Amino acid sequence: MINFYFRVSRDIVHKLKEQFEASKYYSKKETGFRRIGSEKCILAFLWFASNESTSFRDVADRFNLSVSTLHRIVVDVTSFLSDMSGNVIVWPSATEFRSISEEFADMGFPNAIGCIDGTHIRIYAPLDDAVSYLNRKKYYSIQVQAVCDNTKKIRDVFIGYPGSVHDARVFRTSPLGQNLSEKCRDYVLLGDSAYPCLRNLLTPYKDNGNLTNVKKKYNKKLSHCRVFIEHTIGLLTQRFRQLYHLKSRNIDRH
Repeated sequence: MINFYFRVSRDIVHKLKEQFEASKYYSKKETGFRRIGSEKCILAFLWFASNESTSFRDVADRFNLSVSTLHRIVVDVTSFLSDMSGNVIVWPSATEFRSISEEFADMGFPNAIGCIDGTHIRIYAPLDDAVSYLNRKKYYSIQVQAVCDNTKKIRDVFIGYPGSVHDARVFRTSPLGQNLSEKCRDYVLLGDSAYPCLRNLLTPYKDNGNLTNVKKKYNKKLSHCRVFIEHTIGLLTQRFRQLYHLKSRNIDRH
């Protein structure tokens, strides 16, 4: 039942528990109080992350913790996961380039190694400069730019721009955008019309009502392949429902 309630398998919980316990984020000091087990920390965090409407009080009561202790656990596990993300979210190797591009070629789009898109994470109005976080859909958000491959594995992520910033600017200033040709080499990413069309980033033709059949076919193939990133973002937010609305007012820009 761990898969259902905590959104990950028992094996992943066990691995996270061991890695968290060995990390600097898990307190190893004896304070006179009973130490919270590393597995309980991971499970409490996963329960919180997986339930959109839950509160700190709800989760604290469920796991027999004080609200302050749960808050510390969420901060510590978040920091732990952030630190290890560089070993998990990795750009494809040369061998993977070939195998990924073969899969996209079978779908009608050769030389593609991934799909890129952005999404907005809803937040409360920040205490400082709230207007910058008000997006075009009229709610406050921070932006996430993600790249996935044909297996819906996230290969690159860039987070933190205010919701009012256009996807094209987020891309242009991201490490990926600034090093696109070096990272993609002779391959391409597939994006929607919010992105610039570049040597290593293909986007749809703008439909002004006069597209040729060839251009319509190109757009259709591109849309068919780009569905991977839409599914990936959907799966991520469905699994970790706090991403529907990150309940924080204090946003630290990086």
